[in-house]
Amino acid sequence: RRAQLATMAANAALAEDRADAALLSLVLAEADAEASADAGLRSLVQTDRARALVVKGRETEAEAALASARSLDGQNALAWLLSATLARRLGKLDEAQAHISTAAALSPDYPEVGLEAGVIAMLQGREDAAQSSWRSVIAVEPDSDAAATARTYLGQLASPPSEEPAP
Repeated sequence: RRAQLATMAANAALAEDRADAALLSLVLAEADAEASADAGLRSLVQTDRARALVVKGRETEAEAALASARSLDGQNALAWLLSATLARRLGKLDEAQAHISTAAALSPDYPEVGLEAGVIAMLQGREDAAQSSWRSVIAVEPDSDAAATARTYLGQLASPPSEEPAP
C-alpha cells in the first residue's frame, strides 16, 4: 500500500512539474514495491520513474527504467508506449516501431498509441500508415484531445508546404 501511495505522490509531483520530488517519492515506492514482490506494481513504479527521469533530461536512465518496466510486466502498455516515444525522440526509429507495435497489440483502442504510431510512421516515410493511425484515433474517440491532435496532423498533410518568396 505504501508503494501505491508513494507512486500517487510522485504522479502529483510530476503534474506540478516537480520531477525531483517525484523521483524522491519513487525511491520509496520502489523499495516497498520490491518488498511486495508484485511485478505489476514494480513495473508501474519503473514506468513513472522513467517519466520523471525524462523530465530531468536523463534519457539513458529512463531507457533503463522502461526496459525494467517492460521486463517486469510485458503487458504494461504504457511502458511500451513511453518506450516508443523515447526511442523516437532519440532517433531510434526501428526500436520505436517495435515498441509501438507491442503497445498497439496490447491496447489497440488507446488513442495515444495511435498518435505515436502515426508520428513514427511519418518519420519513417510511411505517410499512408501515419494517416491510417491518426484516422483510427478519430474513429475511436472523436471528441477527445487526441482526436483533435490527429485532425491537426492530418490537416498538416493536406496543406501544401508554404513556399518561400523569391529573392
